[in-house]
Amino acid sequence: MQRWIAGAVLGSAALFSGSAVLACGDKLLAIGRGVRFQRAYAASQGNLVIYSTGSKSGATLSSTTLQTTLRRAGHKLQIVEGGSQLDEALKSGRVDVVLVDFPDLAGVTRLLQSAPSKPVILPILFKPSKAELAAVQREYKFVLKAPADEFQYLTAIDEAMKLRLRAGSKS
Repeated sequence: MQRWIAGAVLGSAALFSGSAVLACGDKLLAIGRGVRFQRAYAASQGNLVIYSTGSKSGATLSSTTLQTTLRRAGHKLQIVEGGSQLDEALKSGRVDVVLVDFPDLAGVTRLLQSAPSKPVILPILFKPSKAELAAVQREYKFVLKAPADEFQYLTAIDEAMKLRLRAGSKS
């Protein structure tokens, strides 16, 4: 009899207090209370240059979905397709990160190192082998394997921006 009474008391307590017991994240999951991506994503916005000449990874860089995602995240984009356009973009203003196809990297590196804004280089490799990826990672701090989703691009750009901000605060 005492067990039955104790069970009834606990059951009724659980029934009546069910809506008041919410964990930390449960409040955000209630209908209409979700946090929007634009508010939750608080990265430092940068001036990005996408250098592409039409290779396979360049097709990924020139996709409208990626460009829309980067713009929604607050980054300013400039798409260039040749060395002269890249040189103009580097001289015209502040450039934080340059996304470059790996096959085009050798010809572009000299321009990027002599740029007044000293941008961070983010090479994009299309389906690299483990040896290729390891060799490029030894030379550059950030490397992105394509095809990748937009979140991976945003993460790599954020890490590059953090490095740039740390380097800027030291000098």
